[in-house]
Amino acid sequence: MWVFYLISLPLTLGMVILTLKYFAGPEVPRYVFVTVGYTWFCSISIISLVPADIWTTIIGQFNGGISFFWSWSYWSTFLLTWLVVPLIQGYEDAGDFTVKARLKTSIHVNLVFYLIVGSIGLFGLILLIIMDKIGLVSSLILLSLHCIYFLANLGQVKPVA
Repeated sequence: MWVFYLISLPLTLGMVILTLKYFAGPEVPRYVFVTVGYTWFCSISIISLVPADIWTTIIGQFNGGISFFWSWSYWSTFLLTWLVVPLIQGYEDAGDFTVKARLKTSIHVNLVFYLIVGSIGLFGLILLIIMDKIGLVSSLILLSLHCIYFLANLGQVKPVA
């Protein structure tokens, strides 16, 4: 498994760097370049984690290493997607003259965006409750989860003899 990582992760990093150098303009600040590169690397490294996870599951080796990499990749991608990248995007789009004012504008713009999206989601949830469709939606979700668990455990069921 470690040989696979020693080959796949440097290749992934190389692909990310080459893609960034090809598509990034010359005026892109270094911190944006590094942040986007790390975000892409965390997202694309999931492709390397899936075969390694399947391999450790097949051989029955549960040492926690793969779990650490999944957690690292998931939480890095989550935080970068929902906090860091929007903050940098708002900072770069802000027309203020000081760093503090640009950060304040970026935080304000992102809070307004998240409040609007959260309000729309809350409105949709309230609408589902009012229309008495929440039972239908939750049963659909639970049934689809059961189908996934059923298919995942299909090969592990021993036949009755």
